[in-house]
Amino acid sequence: MENVAMDKDKFLLKDKLAVIEKSFTKDGWITISLRDYKDDDDSSTIYCCIVHDDKIEEYRNNRNWIISPGSEGSPSIFGGIGKDAESYYQKYAEEGIEPFLFDKDFIFADGRDEYMDVCEDFVNYFKLYEKGLNKQNRKYYFIDDLGELVEVLDIKPGIVKLKLKFLKEYISIRKVHFAICFDFMRLSKINFSDLDITPIDDDFKTEKSFYNHFIRSLDFDAGKKQSWIHGKTIISFDPNKKKSYHFDDEEEKYESFLVGYDDDGNEKLLDCSRTNDKYFIVTYFRKEVLNKYYNEPAKYKVDGWRVSSSFISLKIDNNNDDYVAVFLVELSTLPHKEQLHWKQYNIPPQKGISATYYKTMIEGSWVEKPETPDLLFKHQYEKFNKDWEKKFGWKFYKDLASEDQHIFTSLHIPTNNNVKAFSEQVLSIIKLTIDRLNEAEIQKDLVLEKNDRGITKVEKFLKSNDVDIPDMIVFLRNLYDLRSGLLAHTFSNSNKACKKAIEYFGITKDNYTDVARDIFIKSIYTLNTLRGIFLKTDEDDLELLTDKEQ
Repeated sequence: MENVAMDKDKFLLKDKLAVIEKSFTKDGWITISLRDYKDDDDSSTIYCCIVHDDKIEEYRNNRNWIISPGSEGSPSIFGGIGKDAESYYQKYAEEGIEPFLFDKDFIFADGRDEYMDVCEDFVNYFKLYEKGLNKQNRKYYFIDDLGELVEVLDIKPGIVKLKLKFLKEYISIRKVHFAICFDFMRLSKINFSDLDITPIDDDFKTEKSFYNHFIRSLDFDAGKKQSWIHGKTIISFDPNKKKSYHFDDEEEKYESFLVGYDDDGNEKLLDCSRTNDKYFIVTYFRKEVLNKYYNEPAKYKVDGWRVSSSFISLKIDNNNDDYVAVFLVELSTLPHKEQLHWKQYNIPPQKGISATYYKTMIEGSWVEKPETPDLLFKHQYEKFNKDWEKKFGWKFYKDLASEDQHIFTSLHIPTNNNVKAFSEQVLSIIKLTIDRLNEAEIQKDLVLEKNDRGITKVEKFLKSNDVDIPDMIVFLRNLYDLRSGLLAHTFSNSNKACKKAIEYFGITKDNYTDVARDIFIKSIYTLNTLRGIFLKTDEDDLELLTDKEQ
């Protein structure tokens, strides 16, 4: 009995009626084209078009699609019959009915090609980016405020899907309607009386759809019965839509951030909208807020004063060891979803902004050097290498390959006590310093043993210049010996040399961030020591760091 009911529902196209009821939408997508011919007895066709508002009532109550796959009627030439007859061009065959898709089919001497094209006006309106394997399999993307690719159109052989919110945006700003035209048919060798089915040829109308359901026996195909639904569903525009969301939000959104406490000790929150009374209010964030940007160095740049990309530029004070400070109104420059990223790391008020940030951003006196050890190391590393090359004609540290630039860009003190983050950042320091030593130049005129490598060559280079710095060499050797534990992101099975280095740096499970900071500071000492010996310039960075540690 159950199978009989299933056969009846299938023949009556109940599954298709359910799809019609949902206007062909699912999970935020709408199917706007479909060719599904499972066999001669089961076929589905969906197509679409745009209908102008002054035509919608006439179109809604008419079974005729006006357009169909391969017969979109654009452009059209009228007249031209007879010797003296004139022809004229019309963009659309039927005024007020526009094709949205174009079913292209080409037959030529060497073969055949077919694919689906999309209304160029829609593509240009959103400035969609097209990407795919070929014309038959491709996608169109919208590029949002953060440069992220948002999928809008998915074109595959036999089916095209469109992100519904983009369709609604497009038809609402144009004040037009969108028609989904459908044709579903099934043939089956059933007995009407067994399933209590009566032949019909009836029109049905719902709030959104108009269709005909035709059920009959096929006289030309003995024993087969036909169930056929043909009609259209209308997606109407939003009459309240006034602006285009992807160019100008109808309502700007400004998140609220913690800026202090009231007299009762309750948190005081202010939104980040740019008003005169908020210009010098500061809000604070955990350092972890920057991990997102450090982890995508090809897209973002982080320094002591700014987080930036091709799409955002946020002024920040990143010259504090334990937090990031931001003037509240600067957060209004971020897209709303980026404000939400910052909000989850918002913390109570801290000690204020750094002296470096104050002098640069408030007083307008540019301070060249940042304050935190990681940013200061990066600043000094570039400056030292540049000054060394200027004096000696070669760089002390070889340049990174272009594909390795992220090592430098993403370098930072780990924002939490995580062994993985510690390992990655300390490995980066090793790659930038020990691994990038310009051994070919350093070893010139030196007497070397067979197994002499980078650090030993530096030691002999120093001695050849009557310089002996054993503490610095010990630091570099221990830093290099950490490598095996860093590569494994664990120190539990370290070799003898690595265990000695662990003891040297005093590494425990509870102090990875502190050790990383110490390694950055000692790496600055290394640069400044070499600068003081060979470049003969005075630097106050050691004093600056000493003051900060106190």
